[in-house]
Amino acid sequence: MKTNDVTGRFRDGFIGIGLEFGRPGVGARFRDAEKAIRKLLPLGVQLEPKNPLTQLIADPATGALQPEVLNEKVLSTIVEAIIPVERFPEVVAAVHAIAAEADTVISFGVISKVAPDGSVPAVKAMQAAGLTPSINGKVNVGLGRPLFPF
Repeated sequence: MKTNDVTGRFRDGFIGIGLEFGRPGVGARFRDAEKAIRKLLPLGVQLEPKNPLTQLIADPATGALQPEVLNEKVLSTIVEAIIPVERFPEVVAAVHAIAAEADTVISFGVISKVAPDGSVPAVKAMQAAGLTPSINGKVNVGLGRPLFPF
C-alpha cells in the first residue's frame, strides 16, 4: 500500500484498507487476523496478493489461515485489501465488529489515490461512514523501477 506509484493497485473508484494488528508494542496472534479476513471476504474485498499474511491463507474461499500459525504471536501483522468506494460503509461496520472482538490493538488505515486537483476522494467516503479522517501522506517515487502508467 506504500508503493502505489509503482504498483498502481489503488485506482480511481477504489479504496484500500489496512488493518494492522498488534502495533505499537502489543503484538498479535494470527488468529485475530484470520477473524478479520473471514469477516471481510464476504464483503467483496480483494486481499493484496503480495502481502506476506495473504501467503498464509489455506482456504482462499473462507479466509482460513494455515492452522499451524493461528496461535503464533508476532509484533504485528497487516490485512491489506482493496474495495470499490460504494462498499466502504459496509467494510467500516465490519471493522468496528472486528475491533470489538480482537484480543489486541488495531490500527485502521485507508489508502486512496490523490485526485489531479489535489483532493483525496476517500475523505467523503470516510466522513459518510462516520469516521473523522486524519489526512497523512507518504509518497514513494519508485526510483529504479518504472512508474505505473495510470
